[in-house]
Amino acid sequence: MSSSIADTAAPADNNVLRSKQVAPLPIGPGGKNPIKSQMNATNTQLTMLTSQATANTKYDPPVPKPITKQVTIEKFCGSSTSATALAVVGGLLIVYGIVAK
Repeated sequence: MSSSIADTAAPADNNVLRSKQVAPLPIGPGGKNPIKSQMNATNTQLTMLTSQATANTKYDPPVPKPITKQVTIEKFCGSSTSATALAVVGGLLIVYGIVAK
């Protein structure tokens, strides 16, 4: 049994195009049921679109390197003046609600 380049190539090798088989759905072959036929047709179409998208990446240029290092700032609520003012106003409204009863 001979193996082709597509069989021995690494999965990350974008220079080799591979054939793709439609994975069967666990709903049966379709038959006369229109819903099963539609599901199988959709599955086939999704497989073709996935294969085409993978083949299209063969000629994509490499992703450019960023000029500067990415910095991620994660703050929920820092010690800003607006957060402090909001807490003070909230506290005053609670005290007012208790006293006004």
